[in-house]
Amino acid sequence: MFLKKFYHFYQSKSFVALCIFLLIWNTNGNAKDTNLKCQNSDSIFELSLCIVYRHPDFRLEEIKLKEILGRKKIASYYFPSNPTFSGYVANRNGDSTGSILGSSPSTANNFQVMVNQEIFTNGKREIAIQIADEEFKSQVFRLESVKRILEFEALKKLTKYRYLYLEKENSNNSLQLVKELKKISKARINEGLSPGIDESLSESEEIRIFKIWNQTHRQFENAKSELEVLLGYPIDSHEETSFHWKIPSDLPKEKSELVKIAYQYRPEIFLTEKEIELALLRHNEVRRQKIPNVSLGAFAQNDGFNERVVGGMVTLPLMIWRDYEGESMITASNIESSKELKESVSRNVKQEVLFALTNYLTLSDEIQLYDEKKMQRAEFDLKNLQEAIQFGKIKIIDAINHQRILLQTKLNYLNTKSEYEISQIELIRVLGLPTQSMEIQQ
Repeated sequence: MFLKKFYHFYQSKSFVALCIFLLIWNTNGNAKDTNLKCQNSDSIFELSLCIVYRHPDFRLEEIKLKEILGRKKIASYYFPSNPTFSGYVANRNGDSTGSILGSSPSTANNFQVMVNQEIFTNGKREIAIQIADEEFKSQVFRLESVKRILEFEALKKLTKYRYLYLEKENSNNSLQLVKELKKISKARINEGLSPGIDESLSESEEIRIFKIWNQTHRQFENAKSELEVLLGYPIDSHEETSFHWKIPSDLPKEKSELVKIAYQYRPEIFLTEKEIELALLRHNEVRRQKIPNVSLGAFAQNDGFNERVVGGMVTLPLMIWRDYEGESMITASNIESSKELKESVSRNVKQEVLFALTNYLTLSDEIQLYDEKKMQRAEFDLKNLQEAIQFGKIKIIDAINHQRILLQTKLNYLNTKSEYEISQIELIRVLGLPTQSMEIQQ
C-alpha cells in the first residue's frame, strides 16, 4: 500500500515542486550552520539526515543550486547590456563669403547627444530563461542524487557499526574463554592430569583468538571514528537496542519489474534526461546567435547652422567572419554525448538492481540457517563446555575444537546478519525508494 501511494506521488508534478521548496528552504536555513550537531536526533533516520546536511559534498551541491538561482536572474534581464551614452560639444568660428559685401565672421555651436540600447532578437531571452530553468531542475535532481547516496551510506555505516560492536564483544568473550582455558590447562598439567602439550595448544588458540579480536576491535574503532567525524560529536561505546530492517512487502519479485521501478524513480535517470533537454536548448541557442542583436539609438544635435536635429538609428552587425558554425558543431556533439550518457547510466542502474537483488536473495537464504533456536542452543552448549572444562570432563584439544566451532558459528551469524541488513538498505537505494519505505523491527 505504501509503495503504491509513493508511486502516485512520485509521478506527480507536485513532487518536483516540493523537492525544490524543501531544498531551497534547507539551503537558506542550514547553509550557514557549519557546526550542526546531531545529538538531538531521536531515530536512525534523523541521524542519517543529519549526517547528510553536515557533509561537504551535499553543501557544495547546495551552493551550486544558489549559483544557478543567480543565473536564472541574469537570464531574466530584459536587455543584453546596459545602454551606452555618447555626446560631444564643439564651437565653430569661420568667415562667411558674400557676393556683394565680401566676407564676414560667423560663429556656430555644434553638439550632439546619442543613446544606444542593444535588444534581444529572435527569442534569445526566452531561450536563455528556459536554459536557466532546466539547469535549476537538473541541479535539483543532482542534489537529490547526492543526498540519497549520502543518506543510504550513512544508514549502512550506522548498521555496520552496531554489528561491529557485537562482533567485538563476541570476540572479547571468546578471548576470555581461551584465557580461562589456558589457566585450567596449566592447573591440570601441574596436577599431572593433562600432558604438557595442552598448554601449548591453549596458548596457540589464545594467539589466534586475540588476532581475531584485535582485527574486529580495529574495524570497530575505525567505524566509530568515521561516525564521530560525520556526526560531529564523540560516541559512547555501548550496546545499542537491537533492531532489524524490513523492506516493503509489496515489492515485485520479477527482475524486470524491479528494473522498471528503478528507471521510474532513480534521480540519476531524471538527471540524464534533463541533460539531454539542456543540450538541445543550448544547440538551439547557438543557432539563434546567427541572427545578431539589433541596437536602437536616438540622438539630438545642433549642426553647424545652429539648427536643431532629432533622429534615430538602427545598428545591425554583419555576420561575415563569425558564423557560429564551430559552436554549433560542439553543441550538436553534446547532444549525442548526453544521449550516450543516459544509456550508460541506465545500464549502470540496471546492473546495480541485479547485483543488489542477487545479494539480498542469497543472503536471505543464508540467514535462514541461523534461526533463533539454533543460536540459543549454541549459547547453551558454550556454557556446558565451560563447566566441562572446569571439572575436567573433556580433553583440552577437544574443548578447543568444540569452542572454536561454536564461537565461529556465532561470528558467522553476526557477519551474515550484518551483510543481510546492509543488502536490504542497498536494494531500497538502487530502486530509488525513500528510506522511510523500510520498516524497523525491534
